[in-house]
Amino acid sequence: MTDRRAEQGGRKLAMVSTDQELLALAKSAIPNNDQQSFHTIQKPIGEIGAEIRDLEAEAIILDMDTSSVGEFEHLQTINRLAGKNTAIIVISEHFSPAAARILIQLKVADFLVKPVQTSDLVRACNNALKLTGEESQVEPQFLCFMPASGGVGTTAVALETASILNKHGHKLGRSTCVVDLNFQHGSCAEYLDIEPRFHISEIENAPERLDRQLLDVMLSKHESGLSVISAPNQPTEMRTFKPALVVRLLDLVSAYFDNVVIDLPRIWFPWTETVIAGSDRIFVVADMTVPSIRHSKRLIEAIEEKVGKQSAPKIIVNRMDMRNNSAGLNASDIEEALGESYAGGIPNNYSLVRDAVDRGVPLQEIEPSNNVTNSLSRIILASEAVDEVATGKAGKILSYGKQLFTRKAG
Repeated sequence: MTDRRAEQGGRKLAMVSTDQELLALAKSAIPNNDQQSFHTIQKPIGEIGAEIRDLEAEAIILDMDTSSVGEFEHLQTINRLAGKNTAIIVISEHFSPAAARILIQLKVADFLVKPVQTSDLVRACNNALKLTGEESQVEPQFLCFMPASGGVGTTAVALETASILNKHGHKLGRSTCVVDLNFQHGSCAEYLDIEPRFHISEIENAPERLDRQLLDVMLSKHESGLSVISAPNQPTEMRTFKPALVVRLLDLVSAYFDNVVIDLPRIWFPWTETVIAGSDRIFVVADMTVPSIRHSKRLIEAIEEKVGKQSAPKIIVNRMDMRNNSAGLNASDIEEALGESYAGGIPNNYSLVRDAVDRGVPLQEIEPSNNVTNSLSRIILASEAVDEVATGKAGKILSYGKQLFTRKAG
């Protein structure tokens, strides 16, 4: 059956639902093109018959009431009609341990609870279409970078981190995206010499308008394969945006990218706590000065106060002088002052960084084995969770699509 489906022009997905809001979300999130077709059947599952068999879909999304015994009987009927090679994804307003046990016994591919997040739905579909592959188990990783003080090189560190993850990802089919949340003075696009295309004014009053198609239009692409979301600079406009806009953006990005690197502004906005709470790893970037080190420690304390110590934020010291006999602060002073919060130091290689920024390329393109990239790689790939992404294994992930994140967004 699988071969015949492929001959007929790509994979087929189907959704059975009468929920117009859910149908609209699915249509905006699931691709419908030459490689994949998406079909909707707007009927209760009790009215589904031979049409589901004739469709020969590889995955079927069923909107059903898991509190009803009769609905499970309809599910079994659809399962038989669709065939053993068709993955079933169940969506319901109700969740109970009893329902979960029955769904496990019926071997459904996934079970989502309303309200469904875009990222969760897309990942469920992707996993259902790749059930036999290891890649189906990989969830996105979020790395968040925040400056301790001005001019410490946070954007350069974030972009080189993205370059490191992007290089590893190419070998495994993983994708990486940089999200520049400094909407007023962001520099990510300029550092890479690409056009910033995220025009916030088009969606700021209606975040729900941001769907897959609009996201594609607003993504900037670097020749290295890195994707960037960055807004055009607005130096004269000091504006903030509702958390719903940032949540919608990150939820959508998490549906289509495996690694998401976030460049946060120094100013704490109403949505900053939400972003930090939804990140897997949080890095505060400081430089090798007493004021910056002090600021970094205060920021770590503030983050832990807001989202808890389980967030385990770490401090990266940029432009580090590794000599222990240098005047003023030295490496041993930094390690002693920061203790367990110290993630590591990045050597001061100003000429290389400046050259890369002026040319709009990652550091590795100019000097493949440079000390900045090597030091940052040891920090970024030191965590078992991120290292598992690099080796194709699943790690412990906190997704922006989870309901906990939505509640925090308020």
